[in-house]
This record gives sequence, C-alpha cells and structure tokens, in this order.
Amino acid sequence: MSTPDQQRGEESHSHSNKVNARNVVRRKGHSHLNIIPNISTHSDNSRSENNRNGSISSEKKAARRATQHDVSRSDKAVLHAAGRRSMRKSRRKGKSRRTPKGARLYKQGYTRGYNEGVRQGQSSFGLVFEGVSIIIPTYNQREYVLQCVSSIEKHTPAPYEIIVVDNASKDGTAEAMRRKGGMVRVAALDQNRGFAGGVNHGLMMARGRHIIVLNNDTLVTPGWLDNMMTCLASDSKIGVVGPVTNYIGGDQQIQVPYREVEEMWSFAATHNRPDADKHRITDRLVGFCWLFSRELLERVGYLDEGYAVGNFEDDDWIIRVKLAGYQLAVAGDAFIHHFGSVSMKALGEQDFAVVNKDNEQFYSQKWGDPHALVAETCRLARQQTSGTPSGQQEEGDTNPMDPRQRISTQGSQDPALQFRHSYDFYPEGSFLSDAKGDVYTLTGGRRRKLNIPVPRGISPVQIAKPDLLAIPAGEALISAEDVQGWPRESQQVHTTAVHGSHNGWAEGSIVAAVDAPEIRYQISGDKRRRFVSVYAAERWGVHSGNIISVSADQLNSMEEGWPIIAPPQLLNPDL
Repeated sequence: MSTPDQQRGEESHSHSNKVNARNVVRRKGHSHLNIIPNISTHSDNSRSENNRNGSISSEKKAARRATQHDVSRSDKAVLHAAGRRSMRKSRRKGKSRRTPKGARLYKQGYTRGYNEGVRQGQSSFGLVFEGVSIIIPTYNQREYVLQCVSSIEKHTPAPYEIIVVDNASKDGTAEAMRRKGGMVRVAALDQNRGFAGGVNHGLMMARGRHIIVLNNDTLVTPGWLDNMMTCLASDSKIGVVGPVTNYIGGDQQIQVPYREVEEMWSFAATHNRPDADKHRITDRLVGFCWLFSRELLERVGYLDEGYAVGNFEDDDWIIRVKLAGYQLAVAGDAFIHHFGSVSMKALGEQDFAVVNKDNEQFYSQKWGDPHALVAETCRLARQQTSGTPSGQQEEGDTNPMDPRQRISTQGSQDPALQFRHSYDFYPEGSFLSDAKGDVYTLTGGRRRKLNIPVPRGISPVQIAKPDLLAIPAGEALISAEDVQGWPRESQQVHTTAVHGSHNGWAEGSIVAAVDAPEIRYQISGDKRRRFVSVYAAERWGVHSGNIISVSADQLNSMEEGWPIIAPPQLLNPDL
C-alpha cells in the first residue's frame, strides 16, 4: 500500500498534468506540442511592407487575401491527408511502428514524468492554499453527490477544492466524479469506512486554510460560504460554524415555506442576505455541514472511527472541540437544503436502529457525562487564568455548569492562551505510536522518540501523525534507564518515588479512592488528573493491576489537573 506522501505525490502529478493540458498535451510519458499553422506571421509582414512602401491597390489586397486563404486551406488539407495516410499504414501493418529505441525513450520519459510528479507532490506536502477544502464522504449516492457538487460549483465563488471520498460505492460514484474534473479530487477507498473514516481521509488530503465537512445529500445556495466565513471570523473564540437547514436535529432546523426543491432557490436567495444579527452561539452542531480552520483541526485531531457507519461521531468530535476551549456558532443567514440522512436510511429501519444503538452505547461508555466534563474543563481553565485555587468557585460565577457563559467571558484574553491541544488531555508518560510503528513517550508536554526497543509489557497507543507532530519534539531516548515505565505495576510504584511525587506516589502513578475504585486518577506534577471513564483508562492500558488504592482525603488534598480522555480510534492505516 502506498504511503500518504506517495498518494499526495500521485495526486499532485495528476493535477499538474490536467492544468498543463491547456498548453501541452501529455500522452504516454511524452510531451507533444499542438502545432497550428501560423498564418498571422505572413499577414503581419504584409502590413509591415505596406507601411514601408505606402498604400497598395485594392486588387493586390484581394489577391493577397486569396493567397492566404489558399495557403491556410492547403496546410489543413495536407495535415489531414497525412493523418489519414498514417492511420491506413498503421492499420495495414496491424502493429505499432514504435522502434526499440522509441520504446526505450517512452519508458524513460514515463518514469521521469512519474518520479517528478511524486517529487513535486512530496515537496508540496503540508503546503496550504488560501481557500477552502470541501470534504464530501459518500457511499452509493451518485446522483445526490453529483447534485451537491454542481451546487457548490454554481454558488461558491471563493477559492476552493472539492474532495469526494467514495466509501467503495458500487453505483459508479467514483467514476462519475472523476469525469467531472475541474476542482474535484476523488479518493476511492477499498472498503466502506463509514462517515468518520471517509471524513478523516478527506482531512488528510485537504490543503485549504479552512475546511468544510459536508453531507452528500445537501444543496448549497448563494452566499452560503461567505456568510459562514463572516460568522467564523467575527470572534476568535468561535471554532466551528454550521448553517441552518430544513431537515436536521437541534436548533439548526428552521421552518421553510417550500415543498419542492425547485421552490427552494428563491427562498434561499432571500434568506441568505448577510445579517450578523442572525449569528448565535450554540451548544451543539450536527455534522451535516461544519466550517472550521486548519488550526482547529491541528489542535483537536481526526474523528473517532470507533463509531460504525454514522451517528454520534459528530457529537464526539464536537465535545473535543469544546474541551479545547472553542465555542460553536450557527450562521443563521446561511441556509442549505438537506434531503436528510439518505445514507443512513439506505440501511433500512432495523439495521439503522442497531447501528444507532451501538454508537450511542459507545459514546456513553467513552464520555460518561460529556456536558459535565466540558463544564469542569471550562472551570479549570478559568481557575488557571485567574489563579483561583482548585475547588473554589470564582466570584460572579453564578452558573458554573454553563460552558457557553464560561467561554464567552474570556474575550479580553489572548486567544492563544485559552485554547488547548488534544495531547493536553493525554496521560503523562504514555507511549504513542504512528502508523509506521515509530514509538514516542509523552513527557512534560513533549514527544520523545524511542531509539530503543519498547519496554516489555508496554502497548503503545496509535495516534494520527498530525496529532504526533503537533506535540513539541523533545530529545530522543537512547537508554532504557531514561524510560519511566507506563503504566507502572503497583509494587513498583510504592518503592520507586521520583522527583515531584506526592504522598510517596511516583510521578505518573495510577490511583483510585477506596470507596470509588471505578474513578481512576493519574498523579502528574502534584495534581490529580481524572480519567473521564473506565474506557478511557483502558485505552491507555490502565487495568486493575496498575491501580493503587488511596483514601478520598488524600485525593482531595491535591489540585485538579486536566482530565484524561481516550484517543480516537483510527482504522485507516494511511492516517
């Protein structure tokens, strides 16, 4: 399987060929220039001569025009006849006229062209263009996605690229999208990776400064993107913006007067008149249409592919956006039409119910009470900013469980100080790996590559390469003595206290109160950091044998640190 860099190189090579096709026709590795008889030179010379020698008679002008016409017609006839003779000759022989030397040159040219395309693709990896990448995952919905892409091309004047990720459709979706060409890039996956997997693959390919995730069963309308961009830019605390629509859950659905799609366009034209008064903060955005920046993606990371097909993976990602410190907003002056859950309905009522129930259980298992978690994190962020000791309520904090109120009061602060990365919610001393098998340890907010074998009993947790690269690099580990075991066995913890330990517990120890063994904490920098769920602890390799039982008083005597969440599951080996 090719690497992401090779895939991007091939895509860049293909895109470069398409762009250059206006001037050079590239075929079978060679460059063939389109040669057209240049009649204009003769005409220009005639005008020059006329300027030198004065005016000429009308008879001479007519003769000259006739001569030029005959030359043009004669040249075309010769070229056409030559082409027919060549075709007849080739057919009579029944084989290619390419000589051994020509075949060798063809192979060399093809190889050089391919390698140059790969080189250019690799050199452009990570380069960002000042526009929007629109990602559309799809499965067996060719007609819907064709309509969606056509509406984007018609109603999106801003610089953009469209990335259609086809989840192994059997209805010719990938072929149809490739025929469209233009600004459409197509990724045809070898299996159905669901909504999260399709979106993640598109995120990997995206090159825009901003990103749109869009359902395939939507139609965008005039002004949709401009109004959403205006909303996003209106406040640095806003991380993700969604539009309003006719069919969705939550407060993004509005009443519409039309019944047929044909009637929708006139309604949308009136509704989408720019109006900042229609922009509002919200607590939830459904994943049928999101707008966000590349910076946010680098902080939050990819979607969790542990959710089957679709549903709840969007809620999962939005929780992580809010943990990072961002707000959500609805651009009420941006309307798009949504046909509504076309891919999910295709499962059938019974299968849909099963998938939805399984995903809901996974979401609950992973997060517990996500709304309380967001409120807790917001409280900790404010306490760190104000210097209020842990556990004390700030003056004026009349509703500590309202995350929107909490974040909205931070407008006077430097935005760079209030946003967090996904790795801020990973445990200290954990072992991380990428798809290539490189292993790192997270220590003091830095990733340190292991240039030694992974310690026995350690199972590194795979995270996406962009998530790894977002962690500041530290000095590589070249000695086993430099590796602090994670997770530690309980008997080791009692006898191996290190600098920064609390109550004799080693840095990185896993503890739980005697009367609440299911709530686990890590001791990190004299703070207790709560695993948000049993699932989160187990994802990081914490099991009953690693846990020290302590008293509740001992735990409560320590300040709270950032909670520890489970990293997203990644099933795509290319991420």
